[in-house]
Amino acid sequence: MFGSLFYNFWAALLSFAVYFILAIQNPYAMPLRTIGASFVVAIIAFGAMFIVRYFLGYIFYTPEALVFSETENENSGTVMEDDNNQQFIPISDRTTTEFEEENTEDIAQVVRTMLHGDEALSQ
Repeated sequence: MFGSLFYNFWAALLSFAVYFILAIQNPYAMPLRTIGASFVVAIIAFGAMFIVRYFLGYIFYTPEALVFSETENENSGTVMEDDNNQQFIPISDRTTTEFEEENTEDIAQVVRTMLHGDEALSQ
């Protein structure tokens, strides 16, 4: 079921207020009769909201586990076949020291280039 019980209370409160405002505009409206009818409308709206919440839950229901379990099994076979045909070395096969050394050298080169570029612009 979609939502919580608070949706039912909000629907009841809203329907009570709308019916009361519309009914009180009648110049011959009796106060107790109008309030009683407003409570009846609120109780009906409270019950009807269960049906609305169930319907919304039915609409928004998606069976995620069944759909994704089938596609994961199908995709894992194709990934394993592609691993043998790759030209590049995956990052997971490298050691962390190789990766860090490469990274620091590249970063240092970029910083040098930026510094020299800034000096050329300021002169």
